[in-house]
Amino acid sequence: MKLMQVSVLTLFLGCVTFLQAQEIESIDSLTTKTNYLDEIVLSDTRLPIKRSQSGKTIIRIDEKQIKQFNGRNLSELLAIQAGVVVLGSRSISGQNLRIGIRGSTNNQVLILLDGVRVSDPSRISNDFDLNFLNLQDIASVEILKGGASTLYGSAAAAAVVNITTKKNVEVNRFRLGLTTGTEQTQNQGLKNLSYQSGDLNYSGKSANLNYSIGASSLFSNGLSAVDNGTEKDAFLRYTLNAQIGVNGESFSWKLLASKAGIENDYDNIFPVEDADFVAFSYFETISLTSSYNYSNGSVSLNAGYQTTDREYRDNYPSSYAAVNASVEVVNKLTLSNQLYSVQGVLYQEGSYEGTPVTHQKDVFANLVYLSPSGFNATIGARAIDHQSFGSNFTYNINPSYAFSLYHSKVKVMGSISSAFIAPSLFQLYDTFSGNADLLPEETLSYELGAEWAKEKGNGSLVFFKRKEDPKIIYDMNTYAYANAVSNVVYQGVEFTYVKQLTSALDFQLNYTFTELKEGKLFRLPKHAINSTLTMYLGENDNMGFVYAYRGKREEVNQLELAAYSLMDLRYAKEFYENKLTASLWITNLLDTDFIELNGFTTKGRNFRLGLTYQF
Repeated sequence: MKLMQVSVLTLFLGCVTFLQAQEIESIDSLTTKTNYLDEIVLSDTRLPIKRSQSGKTIIRIDEKQIKQFNGRNLSELLAIQAGVVVLGSRSISGQNLRIGIRGSTNNQVLILLDGVRVSDPSRISNDFDLNFLNLQDIASVEILKGGASTLYGSAAAAAVVNITTKKNVEVNRFRLGLTTGTEQTQNQGLKNLSYQSGDLNYSGKSANLNYSIGASSLFSNGLSAVDNGTEKDAFLRYTLNAQIGVNGESFSWKLLASKAGIENDYDNIFPVEDADFVAFSYFETISLTSSYNYSNGSVSLNAGYQTTDREYRDNYPSSYAAVNASVEVVNKLTLSNQLYSVQGVLYQEGSYEGTPVTHQKDVFANLVYLSPSGFNATIGARAIDHQSFGSNFTYNINPSYAFSLYHSKVKVMGSISSAFIAPSLFQLYDTFSGNADLLPEETLSYELGAEWAKEKGNGSLVFFKRKEDPKIIYDMNTYAYANAVSNVVYQGVEFTYVKQLTSALDFQLNYTFTELKEGKLFRLPKHAINSTLTMYLGENDNMGFVYAYRGKREEVNQLELAAYSLMDLRYAKEFYENKLTASLWITNLLDTDFIELNGFTTKGRNFRLGLTYQF
């Protein structure tokens, strides 16, 4: 194995040397943006501002980057981003996912779908299952790290992941995508085609009216859920979606309806062993987003209604029927050439069968100052009225300063922000582990960092600290949820570097250090590294290496999991005037044996071959 690792590393370095020596002209880089700090971002202030004016480090994944990930899923794409760890992304399809951002659990990361909050009130963390989403339906993703509860409300304590679906931009468009490959553990060889997916979409435009309808499916049957299991556990997902909207000069709106279903086999975990269990999950959502522009600003509406039904057939059968609804009105006002204001109201409620309906009302305001001198600042506050936990207050202070230094553009920034998260309905009312006396989590986040950009490269360095008081934990003594006795403090560093080495070679690197000031990080690594090398071999084809390193982690039973390194290989080529795209992935190229989640299977070397036809 060591010899193979050395051989791959030699090949990797050889490609770098070769392409640095022989630049290929007129090839458009897909990853490095020479105008990085001029890029428009939205999540930070909810206003379309330049990155140089933002006081946060925002990850923006555009449609070109998503296209490069054809054949993979959303959780795998998120997992290679700076400061983001997605536990379960390297396990069997359909594995429960934990998004770890700055030490977070899922209840501290807010998921937005086209600007509307999505969640399942019957889940432990009142979060959303990303397994419901098809990556090919997504146009872009913005990840806003750090406390953003003042601007976005509960659950935005550690990050906001804003997912935007594709919309029609042409008179009509048809897309068909097919992918096949393997999904198996280590030392198996690339033999059984146990992974198939397909998606179909048609969109059109008539005058100002645009519309689309699409469907997708994914099936895999090559792995057992538990480590060393012999019975293969199947996973099936389907999605149906439709949207219609109008893009007018002063008034725009979009109505989105979608349905997703998942059927998956799973195994016993107490004890860990093969079992003939099956789960059914169904997610339906309808949302309306609209915006009206007036002389000095705009007012927008974001409204959504979601239902989630889940059934588990095992030794202790259970079922859940949950409803989540929210309505938000946001007013964006231009006060002067330098001063802007964002105000809004939010109403949200959630419930699942057997629990009371819980509602929350928020009022918030944000003031944004953008100076031509380079000094920018955001300050905001939110008043929260929760049905069970009364009145609460959050705030945010976020200054930044952008300037030029030695032919580079530099931005320094800092922030202090607070957040409020109510216990989930499951944590409060579950028959076996609920605790009606739980107190809500309150967090305080600090950030200090810098971003810089020069021709053909950019980078960032951010120090963060996040205090949770009181944190909600699962008490192994009482087998129920409880508030931690002492405060929990996470702190760390995030570093990113992007460089266009030549016109034919792009390089990306990010490193994250996260530590718990007292105690251990549960399942999250102290050290995480992701690196991507993309080589443009011609006008219509490119190849890339993706490297990931995860340091040692500790399980709940104090078992220490070993560090591991993985490398993936990607190749893509376009044909017929870019209407047909063929992509090939070989994941876990070295067939490394590793543990992501103790007791659960991880993927060995696998391949995915995909074709996408669009006209």
